[in-house]
Amino acid sequence: MKLLRNISLPLIASLALFACERDYDAPLLTEPEYTGPAANITISELRTQNAAATTDVPIIIAQSQILKATITSSDEAGNIYKNIYIQDETGAIGVRVDQNNICTKYPVGQTIYIDLEGLCVSVYGGEQQIAIYDESNNYKTAPIPWEIFQEKAIRDGWGAPENVKPIVLDDISTINTNPDNYKFKLVQFTGVTFQNGGKGIFAPEDAYGEENITDSHGNSIIVRTSNYASFASNKLPEGKGNITGILGRFNGTWQLTLRTANDVSDFTGSNEEGGNEDGETPSGETKTVFEETFATGQGDFTIENKTMASELSFVWKHDDYQNPGYMKASAYKNNTSYASDSWLISKEIDLTSASSATLTFDHAINKGDVTYVKTNHIVSISKDNGTTWTALNDFVYPAGTDWNFVSSGNIDLSTYVGSKIRIAFQYKSLDGVSDTWEVKNVKVTATIGGSTGGDGGTTIEPTPSN
Repeated sequence: MKLLRNISLPLIASLALFACERDYDAPLLTEPEYTGPAANITISELRTQNAAATTDVPIIIAQSQILKATITSSDEAGNIYKNIYIQDETGAIGVRVDQNNICTKYPVGQTIYIDLEGLCVSVYGGEQQIAIYDESNNYKTAPIPWEIFQEKAIRDGWGAPENVKPIVLDDISTINTNPDNYKFKLVQFTGVTFQNGGKGIFAPEDAYGEENITDSHGNSIIVRTSNYASFASNKLPEGKGNITGILGRFNGTWQLTLRTANDVSDFTGSNEEGGNEDGETPSGETKTVFEETFATGQGDFTIENKTMASELSFVWKHDDYQNPGYMKASAYKNNTSYASDSWLISKEIDLTSASSATLTFDHAINKGDVTYVKTNHIVSISKDNGTTWTALNDFVYPAGTDWNFVSSGNIDLSTYVGSKIRIAFQYKSLDGVSDTWEVKNVKVTATIGGSTGGDGGTTIEPTPSN
């Protein structure tokens, strides 16, 4: 506070003029670095020291304790709410935080040092968690206020998903051999099937979804999904595949919580008896045939500006305001919105040997008129090298009012198997009406072999008229 009092009024005015706004001219970020006291407690030690905590009687941490851990969860898709999950070499635990969109500052793979003094260990559903003591709360604990959490949880370096690897298991029953070693850790179950694969969805509109997955040994576990998750309405995949998530435990019952739709991967697309809804059996395996995260650059995409005002030097551009980066489109400059039509186009993707294919991506839309969310942000596909384009309509759009990335959900490309395709993200704006579109994690998966589909869709011109 003393420092703030010494800042002159002219300096404050200049800072206000150039206040941080999520745009291209944002200053380069300095990699966060923790310079405080060394860690002096592990998650396992924290659990042991506070074993007497109960739901009604939490234990307040009164001594100076520093915990070093890595974040494994993400609230990006809305399936995890006001919680983060952290782990170290000794264990994992949940932390209650009173904030949405925590992942924008504390992403998966972020190393943090938490000053535990003044926080508490409480119990919910028979399991310990880190929270804050609140005498006004009927349950004696509450989520840690965002301001306090940011003071307590200091980042060290940039967070990246590759910083944390899941425990890979092909036998679900393994987790019962030593529950403390697995609970609340990031795990991946391989070779599993959904009981309602190809028929059910992850969650209904008005309640949590609970779907069973079964491994090749006959063991099962519940996959629990919030109806607020961006992928709640996605159809459960068929066949065998891999599921990654936070392995929770509630009153002695295991449950797996997915972070995003990307935690479901490599499903074969056919059931155990062989055959899909049409009675046809794909003969090959499902694999990723194209992937571009945009984490560090534009990748294998080209940009075509059909319409761009002379006042603009670009519409689509790689941005790394967050780490990792993404592609970003905007026709807003110097408080003015300009008309534009700019395309971000993939390289050629070969589906000639595929029997089915799926497109997924993550995107965010903000700073505009929500009326134009769908009409000004178009995803199209071409199988004639860009001569004609067909709009893809069956995917999830963001709300258009914040920076939250949401998953598109699985977009069926089976109509285009047997062809070589290109994917395009078309950004449009009007004079006086523009917003910002951010795209990342573009992926096309395909089942190689089997029967192929036919043509279909609505054809649009490659160069729309103004």
